[in-house]
Amino acid sequence: MANVEEGGGGMRDDLVQRLALMEAMIAEGRRSTKRYAWIFILWGMVDLTAMAWRHLEPRSDWVWRWAWPICLVVGAALTVVGLVMRRRESGAVVSVECRSLEATWGMMGITLGIYVAAGMVRHMTWQLSYCAALLMMLGMAHAISAKILRWPVQGAVAVVWWISGVAMFYTQTFAQVNTIMFVEMVLGMIGFGLYAMSLERRGDHV
Repeated sequence: MANVEEGGGGMRDDLVQRLALMEAMIAEGRRSTKRYAWIFILWGMVDLTAMAWRHLEPRSDWVWRWAWPICLVVGAALTVVGLVMRRRESGAVVSVECRSLEATWGMMGITLGIYVAAGMVRHMTWQLSYCAALLMMLGMAHAISAKILRWPVQGAVAVVWWISGVAMFYTQTFAQVNTIMFVEMVLGMIGFGLYAMSLERRGDHV
């Protein structure tokens, strides 16, 4: 009986250790998201800048054609510089959760880059389906991250992106499209980024 009890105790200890390890990895994944929250803020500002530039120069064909490409290229360059600097400060990412998040957002970024570039070359960025797909893809990336990290707040952000993607199909005017995009940039990008950064500064683990 003693051997059975000792074996059972060993199994329980092993299970407790594994659960503790999983919780630690999830916590590290959340900390990683918070450390890179500046990316959400950056891209929210990039998109708002392009929208504002077009709004301020509505009659300029040059601005109408080049505002988005210029802002996106600048945003991509700033992102690369920021990632390189951040990597040098924090060191290599080792946890499975961090690698999963990196893969999710990295592949999402590449997919969006290809999608946006193709839409611009073919001059189809005006279509509602194009805009809706952008919102839905961002919602999917947030949802995957929320599932990996068991983070309800990010899950709620994903739902907001999805709702906006669906709402895009029911818009009637260009102003309504811009309103949805503006709200998402402020709430889904900048708002979530500021929220995550505030948690990092306070040292919260939620």
